[in-house]
Amino acid sequence: MQLSVSEYAEARGISRQRALALINSGQVKAKRIGNSWAIDRVEVNQRPAISRPLSPKMARLLIGAMSDESVELNAQERHFLYRYVERLHSEASPLGLLHSWLRSRQLRVLDVAANPADIAEVSSDVRVIASGISDSRAGLSAAREFEGYVAAFALEGFLRDNLLLESDAPNVRLHVVEQLPPAPIALGFVIADLIDWSRPREDGRALELLDGVRWPR
Repeated sequence: MQLSVSEYAEARGISRQRALALINSGQVKAKRIGNSWAIDRVEVNQRPAISRPLSPKMARLLIGAMSDESVELNAQERHFLYRYVERLHSEASPLGLLHSWLRSRQLRVLDVAANPADIAEVSSDVRVIASGISDSRAGLSAAREFEGYVAAFALEGFLRDNLLLESDAPNVRLHVVEQLPPAPIALGFVIADLIDWSRPREDGRALELLDGVRWPR
């Protein structure tokens, strides 16, 4: 079911101007129909942002820390990274905070549909790297869904060749980035992607993975 901007704003308890700002910033996915926006009802239940996103560079450093990567940091980067880690440890809602901070890890998120019988073929395409619910470390059975990262320059061809289309019932989630991360993808990306689903199963697994992170000291 599609909602107008005003209907979405009323459902979320925010102003229409705030709803438009969320759409324009990419935090709420909407389709342009003529001069109006149409918003899928599922967006009402998406996790709200509680903080501004980190810079793309700092988001990548935090993801690296979550992945136990050895990254060279200058004094300023180390100072800020430690501050973010300390805030996460004291935050009552670490998932909400990470969701807000790590939005800058990607250019945008695209939900499309594939024939369920073609999911295995989609996941084996060299232009995409599995993550989130499709990464084995998530421990989730997602045979009928796929989630991964694709570079912006390869997106059009990837969609065309795999017959991926916009749908009211998508089963493929693509995180569009400027440069494809190396495979296998870092654990921090997997955790961030699970958090973005804002579903109990994914939240629970994200918390389990976070508990196992060896944060820098």
